[in-house]
Amino acid sequence: MCALFMDFPGDPNVAAIGDQYLSGPALVVASVTDQGATSRTVCLPSGADWYNYWTNERYKGGQTITASEPIDTVPLFVRAGSIIPLGKPILTTEQKQYLEKIKVYPGADGDFTLYNDDGKTYAYEKGDFHITDLHWDNAASKFTQKGSVARTIPDSQLVEVVGR
Repeated sequence: MCALFMDFPGDPNVAAIGDQYLSGPALVVASVTDQGATSRTVCLPSGADWYNYWTNERYKGGQTITASEPIDTVPLFVRAGSIIPLGKPILTTEQKQYLEKIKVYPGADGDFTLYNDDGKTYAYEKGDFHITDLHWDNAASKFTQKGSVARTIPDSQLVEVVGR
Protein backbone atom coordinates (compact mmCIF):
# COMPACT_ATOMS: atom_id res chain seq x y z
CA MET A 1 0.00 0.00 0.00
CA CYS A 2 1.22 3.48 -0.74
CA ALA A 3 -0.13 6.97 -1.16
CA LEU A 4 -0.95 8.03 -4.71
CA PHE A 5 1.55 10.91 -4.70
CA MET A 6 4.42 8.44 -4.32
CA ASP A 7 3.79 6.82 -7.73
CA PHE A 8 2.37 9.94 -9.37
CA PRO A 9 4.55 12.82 -8.08
CA GLY A 10 3.83 14.92 -11.18
CA ASP A 11 0.06 14.92 -10.60
CA PRO A 12 -0.83 17.78 -8.22
CA ASN A 13 -4.40 16.47 -7.91
CA VAL A 14 -3.31 13.43 -5.87
CA ALA A 15 -0.97 15.21 -3.43
CA ALA A 16 -3.52 15.73 -0.66
CA ILE A 17 -5.70 12.63 -1.14
CA GLY A 18 -5.73 10.65 2.09
CA ASP A 19 -8.57 8.18 1.48
CA GLN A 20 -7.33 6.50 -1.71
CA TYR A 21 -4.22 4.39 -2.10
CA LEU A 22 -2.32 2.14 -4.46
CA SER A 23 -2.31 -1.56 -3.71
CA GLY A 24 0.81 -2.64 -5.55
CA PRO A 25 1.55 -0.85 -8.81
CA ALA A 26 -1.74 -1.76 -10.50
CA LEU A 27 -4.73 -1.02 -8.25
CA VAL A 28 -6.23 2.21 -6.94
CA VAL A 29 -8.47 1.51 -3.97
CA ALA A 30 -11.04 4.15 -2.98
CA SER A 31 -13.02 2.86 -0.01
CA VAL A 32 -16.46 4.26 0.74
CA THR A 33 -16.07 5.58 4.28
CA ASP A 34 -19.26 7.59 4.79
CA GLN A 35 -22.06 5.66 6.44
CA GLY A 36 -24.91 4.94 4.04
CA ALA A 37 -23.06 6.26 0.98
CA THR A 38 -23.32 4.23 -2.21
CA SER A 39 -20.98 6.37 -4.30
CA ARG A 40 -17.94 8.56 -3.92
CA THR A 41 -15.63 10.73 -5.97
CA VAL A 42 -12.45 9.04 -7.15
CA CYS A 43 -9.38 10.81 -8.49
CA LEU A 44 -7.76 8.76 -11.25
CA PRO A 45 -4.08 9.75 -11.47
CA SER A 46 -2.76 11.22 -14.71
CA GLY A 47 -0.21 9.39 -16.82
CA ALA A 48 -2.29 6.24 -17.26
CA ASP A 49 -5.72 5.05 -18.26
CA TRP A 50 -7.76 3.20 -15.63
CA TYR A 51 -10.38 0.43 -15.69
CA ASN A 52 -13.18 -0.07 -13.20
CA TYR A 53 -12.37 -3.58 -11.92
CA TRP A 54 -16.05 -4.54 -11.55
CA THR A 55 -17.43 -3.18 -14.85
CA ASN A 56 -14.29 -3.06 -17.07
CA GLU A 57 -15.21 0.50 -18.08
CA ARG A 58 -12.12 2.43 -19.20
CA TYR A 59 -11.34 5.98 -18.04
CA LYS A 60 -8.65 8.49 -18.95
CA GLY A 61 -6.34 9.36 -16.08
CA GLY A 62 -6.11 12.90 -14.73
CA GLN A 63 -9.79 13.25 -13.91
CA THR A 64 -12.15 12.88 -10.97
CA ILE A 65 -15.17 10.64 -11.45
CA THR A 66 -18.10 9.57 -9.32
CA ALA A 67 -17.96 5.85 -8.66
CA SER A 68 -21.32 4.33 -7.85
CA GLU A 69 -20.81 1.29 -5.63
CA PRO A 70 -23.14 -0.85 -3.53
CA ILE A 71 -22.28 -1.48 0.11
CA ASP A 72 -20.56 -4.80 -0.62
CA THR A 73 -18.25 -3.46 -3.36
CA VAL A 74 -15.12 -1.36 -2.87
CA PRO A 75 -14.35 1.08 -5.70
CA LEU A 76 -11.31 -0.48 -7.37
CA PHE A 77 -9.51 0.74 -10.50
CA VAL A 78 -6.83 -1.07 -12.50
CA ARG A 79 -4.02 0.74 -14.31
CA ALA A 80 -3.88 0.11 -18.08
CA GLY A 81 -1.04 -2.28 -18.89
CA SER A 82 -1.60 -4.36 -15.75
CA ILE A 83 -1.69 -8.14 -15.65
CA ILE A 84 -3.78 -9.55 -12.78
CA PRO A 85 -3.61 -13.33 -12.11
CA LEU A 86 -6.67 -14.66 -10.26
CA GLY A 87 -6.67 -17.94 -8.35
CA LYS A 88 -9.42 -20.51 -8.07
CA PRO A 89 -11.22 -20.38 -4.72
CA ILE A 90 -9.79 -22.61 -2.00
CA LEU A 91 -11.18 -23.38 1.45
CA THR A 92 -7.94 -24.01 3.36
CA THR A 93 -4.22 -23.49 2.99
CA GLU A 94 -3.90 -27.26 2.64
CA GLN A 95 -5.41 -27.01 -0.85
CA LYS A 96 -3.20 -26.25 -3.85
CA GLN A 97 -3.87 -22.86 -5.45
CA TYR A 98 -4.51 -23.04 -9.20
CA LEU A 99 -4.90 -20.18 -11.66
CA GLU A 100 -8.46 -19.53 -12.71
CA LYS A 101 -7.85 -16.57 -14.99
CA ILE A 102 -5.25 -14.01 -15.99
CA LYS A 103 -6.81 -10.61 -16.70
CA VAL A 104 -4.90 -8.26 -19.00
CA TYR A 105 -5.83 -4.57 -19.06
CA PRO A 106 -4.67 -3.11 -22.42
CA GLY A 107 -3.50 0.43 -22.97
CA ALA A 108 0.21 0.04 -22.19
CA ASP A 109 2.84 -2.69 -22.13
CA GLY A 110 2.77 -4.76 -18.95
CA ASP A 111 4.77 -7.35 -17.05
CA PHE A 112 4.06 -9.60 -14.09
CA THR A 113 6.28 -12.20 -12.43
CA LEU A 114 4.29 -15.14 -11.09
CA TYR A 115 5.96 -17.09 -8.26
CA ASN A 116 4.83 -20.56 -7.21
CA ASP A 117 6.10 -23.00 -4.58
CA ASP A 118 4.47 -25.76 -2.53
CA GLY A 119 3.30 -23.21 0.07
CA LYS A 120 4.03 -25.54 2.98
CA THR A 121 7.74 -26.30 3.31
CA TYR A 122 11.12 -24.63 3.05
CA ALA A 123 11.87 -26.48 -0.19
CA TYR A 124 11.97 -23.12 -1.98
CA GLU A 125 15.26 -22.44 -0.17
CA LYS A 126 16.77 -25.29 -2.19
CA GLY A 127 15.37 -24.02 -5.50
CA ASP A 128 12.05 -25.91 -5.51
CA PHE A 129 9.89 -23.12 -6.93
CA HIS A 130 8.67 -21.91 -10.32
CA ILE A 131 8.88 -18.45 -11.85
CA THR A 132 6.72 -17.47 -14.81
CA ASP A 133 7.20 -14.13 -16.54
CA LEU A 134 3.98 -12.79 -18.07
CA HIS A 135 4.14 -10.03 -20.68
CA TRP A 136 1.58 -7.93 -22.54
CA ASP A 137 2.79 -6.23 -25.75
CA ASN A 138 0.21 -3.52 -26.26
CA ALA A 139 1.25 -2.51 -29.80
CA ALA A 140 0.97 -6.12 -31.01
CA SER A 141 -2.00 -6.96 -28.73
CA LYS A 142 -0.11 -10.09 -27.72
CA PHE A 143 0.20 -11.93 -24.41
CA THR A 144 3.24 -14.16 -23.84
CA GLN A 145 4.69 -16.16 -20.98
CA LYS A 146 8.10 -17.65 -20.22
CA GLY A 147 8.45 -20.32 -17.57
CA SER A 148 6.04 -22.89 -16.21
CA VAL A 149 2.56 -22.33 -14.82
CA ALA A 150 0.60 -25.15 -13.20
CA ARG A 151 -2.95 -24.90 -14.53
CA THR A 152 -6.00 -27.00 -15.00
CA ILE A 153 -7.78 -25.07 -17.76
CA PRO A 154 -6.69 -24.51 -21.40
CA ASP A 155 -4.79 -21.34 -22.40
CA SER A 156 -7.66 -20.09 -24.54
CA GLN A 157 -9.84 -19.89 -21.43
CA LEU A 158 -7.10 -18.73 -19.04
CA VAL A 159 -6.24 -15.28 -20.45
CA GLU A 160 -8.90 -12.58 -20.67
CA VAL A 161 -7.99 -9.32 -22.39
CA VAL A 162 -10.40 -6.79 -20.89
CA GLY A 163 -12.49 -4.87 -23.41
CA ARG A 164 -12.14 -7.43 -26.20
